[in-house]
Amino acid sequence: MEEKKMLRKLIISLFGLVMVHVMAPAPASAIENHLSEAIVHAREAVAAGREGKSSALVLHATNALEHANAAQRERPNAHVKKAIVRLHEAITFGKAKRRAATTIADRALQELERAPK
Repeated sequence: MEEKKMLRKLIISLFGLVMVHVMAPAPASAIENHLSEAIVHAREAVAAGREGKSSALVLHATNALEHANAAQRERPNAHVKKAIVRLHEAITFGKAKRRAATTIADRALQELERAPK
């Protein structure tokens, strides 16, 4: 029950941050920021998975996916494309509470870290 409350607060906070981000003008380094944000959230997804927190893994993998998609739209890259596929898999596996979600999220993270900045 407490995890649900924390997750709800996190989602509300993230929604607010997304709204601020959407309303703000894009900086010149938006591509790097999206890639960096995708990496940060992918790391958080992996950490959550290692702690057995599948709902947090799904949340962070979803945020990583959003940023990876934005980075891919701005500057297509094979590593980001592979990471996007892996993030989709991690989300699906995480929702099913399968342990493999952590491994898949880690592979997505590795692809994001290989992408040129």
